[in-house]
Amino acid sequence: MGTPTDVRRTTARRSTGESMASWLLVTGNRLTVAGALLGGVSLVFAVLTYVGVLSGRPSSPMYFLFSALLGGNFTLITVVLSINQLVLSRELGAPGELRQRLEGALEYREDVQARAGWSAGPVKPGEFLLSLHESTSDRTEELREQVADTTDDRLREHVEKLVDELLGDVSRVTRALDADSARIFTVIEATLGTNHATQLRDIDRIASDFDDRLSDDQRDLLAAIRTNLLDIDVARKYFRTLYIEKELSVLSRVLLYVGVPVEVLTAVVLVVYGGVKTTPLTAGWLNSLVPVAITAGFAPLAILFSFVLRLAWVAQRNASIAPFTASDEELRF
Repeated sequence: MGTPTDVRRTTARRSTGESMASWLLVTGNRLTVAGALLGGVSLVFAVLTYVGVLSGRPSSPMYFLFSALLGGNFTLITVVLSINQLVLSRELGAPGELRQRLEGALEYREDVQARAGWSAGPVKPGEFLLSLHESTSDRTEELREQVADTTDDRLREHVEKLVDELLGDVSRVTRALDADSARIFTVIEATLGTNHATQLRDIDRIASDFDDRLSDDQRDLLAAIRTNLLDIDVARKYFRTLYIEKELSVLSRVLLYVGVPVEVLTAVVLVVYGGVKTTPLTAGWLNSLVPVAITAGFAPLAILFSFVLRLAWVAQRNASIAPFTASDEELRF
């Protein structure tokens, strides 16, 4: 068994590793993540150039590398844009389809407003989800107060366990949304990994096992909390869809902004690399140009990597629907 100092060091290293993984997968700005990756690529190729593995002198391997970057980036940009447009095409539709979609969203919103007793619900995703969690918290606290005086210890124990779990989830989500509820990704990040399958099961179990010992008000509260949890799940799934569409739009635009200049630069470097006669003077600036050009050639791939990494992580953490949940192993980094 290690000393307290060793334990603290191990805990600190684990915490640092988790923070770095969280930044890479979730919290980090995607362009910053791509920039960090390109910085590593640039450093590697600069070292290879310095030790003489890469040379400014024309050679077949360098021709192949630049040619591969030119053709690969063209294919990458074309395929990614095509896939993104396919995903985003769901926003298109005939008037009847669009009206049906709009009516479904309005019906959901009006149902939530009626159940929560709101005269008019928030329109921003963060504020809407925050209000739903606050409503759940109020009803959960009310349930705790109503069960506090019961003489059935088992009922009180089950309700206390349920209340603690619900309030813990609500507290974590509301803290995140209170800090910043304007960005759509804040809504997604606040509910990453949140799944109320266990609480829904506990509510059903309490309602079934203690039906003869619950008052009508307590049954109504359990039903209201259950409905609130389902409403929260619908909201976070819908906002996740909005986020993915927005993120794919940003990815498409950034790939065009970066990819087209990179293609031009790679083509120019490929021409210059083969057309310039090698002299001590030209070899010097070619040695500086090659790592820069190669790093730029990897820029579209780095951008794709950073965006898709977070999109895939969000999809993984939100794959299950409320009545069901994934195993802890499936939700790890």
